[in-house]
Amino acid sequence: MRLLHSERPLFVFGGGGARWFGAPGSPVSELLEFCNAAAFTTYAGRGVVPSDWPLFFGSNLARQDSAALLDASDCVVMVGTDLAEVDLLRSKAGHRHGAHHINPDVEVLSSAHPKDWTLQYDAAVAMAHLHTALTKHKENIKNKPKSGWSADIVAGYRDRWRAEVDAERPGIVPVCDALREAVPPETMIYSDMTQLAYAALEVWDMDRPGHWHHPSGFGTLGYALPAAIGGAVARPAQPTLCIIGDYGFQYTMAELAVAVELELPLPIILWDNDGLKEIEDSMVRAQIAPNAVHTRNPDFCRLAEAFGAQATKPVTLAEMQDAVRAAFRANGPTLIHVRSDIAG
Repeated sequence: MRLLHSERPLFVFGGGGARWFGAPGSPVSELLEFCNAAAFTTYAGRGVVPSDWPLFFGSNLARQDSAALLDASDCVVMVGTDLAEVDLLRSKAGHRHGAHHINPDVEVLSSAHPKDWTLQYDAAVAMAHLHTALTKHKENIKNKPKSGWSADIVAGYRDRWRAEVDAERPGIVPVCDALREAVPPETMIYSDMTQLAYAALEVWDMDRPGHWHHPSGFGTLGYALPAAIGGAVARPAQPTLCIIGDYGFQYTMAELAVAVELELPLPIILWDNDGLKEIEDSMVRAQIAPNAVHTRNPDFCRLAEAFGAQATKPVTLAEMQDAVRAAFRANGPTLIHVRSDIAG
């Protein structure tokens, strides 16, 4: 078995195996330990790999350094993912020819390099079989070559990527950290096209798969609020959170009336940076004078209250955390207006 003879095995998990990986007793950690393997997840696969696995590179495939890491691996296994450009933000992943692809989609497998190995199979079932096979080879596992990965190497990359996110979008990483502390692990999260979500997708490790929904690739402004309402209806008495930007919120803000009518205890984190900040930043990087990226926003709290929702505008991260916890206990939606200059 190639995995048992490789020095730098690397798994890339997508959302395709979330059903199995999210089940109680899912042996992902044991499988990775058997192989001394490092791992990435796509955005859709976040939560598949336990966040405390010391060789977990996180959901940082869009970082350019990930290409070199994929190339350094002598056995890449892609599980339940096609590694689309929206996962990578580049056209090629960077791995060597001879990678293994496990996917039920023929179209995905047909795009693999001719020298790659492809297996048309349900990702969850395939991983269950792989775990069984590795369990039977425990004696060989003891003689496996020493891993070329180390916890220090992985931690170094993750620390650098986190610093890059913080430099690219100043002040947002602490907000992600504070928000994560205030949110129960079983929370289903729906996010919109906003800088708070972009940063969170990289620095916020999930405790379980299938619990964060983001319109990657579609650029669907306004998605998060109606999606979160649907998610809250589908999971009564379980926590649901909406993260949306000031511009995107105005696409579907009328849906607040539905959340009010249904009395959904839905915290709505409205990230307010006075417009289309991500587009403005990209214009500046391209040496283009920013144009049509600033908005004259309404008074969001009064607007929410006009719909019958509760509303608050915290000025510190601690106040934001208190507001989120209270919103989960409320008898209706709460708009939590978070300015981009919120104090730590």
